[in-house]
Amino acid sequence: PIPSATMSGGRREVLLFDMDGTLYLESNGYVKHCRQRACEYLAKTLGLSLEEAEEKRKLALKTSNQTVKGLKTLGYEVDDVPFVTYMRAGVEDFLKPDEEVRSFLCSLKQKKYIFTNTREVEAEKALECLGIRDQFLHVYGADFMGDSCKPEEVAFQKVIDDIGAKATECVMFEDSIKNVVAASGMGMKTVFVRGRDPEQGFVKEGEGGQERKVIDCACDKLTIENLKEAKNFLW
Repeated sequence: PIPSATMSGGRREVLLFDMDGTLYLESNGYVKHCRQRACEYLAKTLGLSLEEAEEKRKLALKTSNQTVKGLKTLGYEVDDVPFVTYMRAGVEDFLKPDEEVRSFLCSLKQKKYIFTNTREVEAEKALECLGIRDQFLHVYGADFMGDSCKPEEVAFQKVIDDIGAKATECVMFEDSIKNVVAASGMGMKTVFVRGRDPEQGFVKEGEGGQERKVIDCACDKLTIENLKEAKNFLW
């Protein structure tokens, strides 16, 4: 059953969803697969060993929270289209429909959007594999954001301006603690999907200090049952 709100007027009307690690769990192997292929591409195009390529990839993600942007910030010339296409190839081998996640999305009657740091064309493929593309009005990704990306405030603002919404009308669903902190700081409600990915950051129950204060609801997977404590701003 869908939870009923106990407070009137609290529901947020614009729902922004990250994709990787949020709409599917990183434990299914696709994130690891993408990172391995990213290393292969960097080793081949930059003349690095796989170990060196992995170090550069990790540093790039840590620097900018988006690999291509991070690599460019570090001074590497990387063509984002062939890089991302190569990195994310094979999505159909990992991402499959999940009825619990779909039921959760169907229960939400607000406007729903994808807000991801990857390219839109790759996000579209992933959503089709997950069987949930029909749940979202639009996909906002790297091509739309241009030189910015989450967790930069300018990226968030660009998306909500295009939607025609205010931050205080939005909920951000994320597995990246950096992005949760940024969204909360702008006035959004936040749902943090806990993973075990050290490159995204995760907060265990009872830990996290200041980071816990910006998380309005935390769960291990997006399901109606797991999000009951968010009923006042979701349903």
